[in-house]
Amino acid sequence: MILPLQQHPHYRQALRRIGATVTTADIPGAAPVQVIKRFGIVFAPRGPIWIAPPDAHALRAAHLRLINSNGGDAQTLQKAGYRQIMTPATVAELALSTDQDVMAAQMHGKWRNIWRGAQKQPFNIKSTPFDTLVHQWLLDADLVQQREKRFRALPHGLMQAYADIAPGDVTVWTAARGNTPIAAMVFLRHGGCATYHLGWTNAVGRQSRAHHRLLIEASMSLARGGVRQLDLGMIDTHNAPGLARFKLGCGATARQLGGSWLKIF
Repeated sequence: MILPLQQHPHYRQALRRIGATVTTADIPGAAPVQVIKRFGIVFAPRGPIWIAPPDAHALRAAHLRLINSNGGDAQTLQKAGYRQIMTPATVAELALSTDQDVMAAQMHGKWRNIWRGAQKQPFNIKSTPFDTLVHQWLLDADLVQQREKRFRALPHGLMQAYADIAPGDVTVWTAARGNTPIAAMVFLRHGGCATYHLGWTNAVGRQSRAHHRLLIEASMSLARGGVRQLDLGMIDTHNAPGLARFKLGCGATARQLGGSWLKIF
């Protein structure tokens, strides 16, 4: 059973460390459902994760007000008294392998050619466990890109909290020319899965296609550690087509989630 990051115990513990109210709900036939309380509403992100056939009666009895479904349980949600209030998002999921040829075979042709070209570029790659003091430069750069691109991400404190709970499970992969970083990617491991959490690059990194090489080297390293799947996050072909092409081009599969559901009776 693969738990998405939002339903993994380490995520719950990390959120609590930064002040969020997170509890669990026990539903027969499902993994313990992690729920976040906001403005008096109990919200289950990417849950429940069923380990037995979905049970509408058990779900109804759980008294979860709002569910962002991981997918595949629409009929169960309807029978349990929920109405869909938001259409499903789509995530990109990459199957991992320790074999570079296997990883390359999954890639789209253009992406593969770019990745091969990136291997010839004059930059070095290293991976290190996340530490706020060591990686403050990356956090600062991320805040700048959030302002420039007008988006908001999860608080940076979550990464340090997660790293404190699960040492070694938050990894920063950095590409640099000499001692100067040109790109970085952050991954959070949760059991047999990992999630791409943060990415940054500058003009040199983009020109060098550093993220293509970083992603594959990080993926193979995660695979050597027993990770089978990498969640690359949401894809939005309308508002962020370039990022969507990057995620799908590496060989990831697009999977539709279940949308948001509100309990009405």
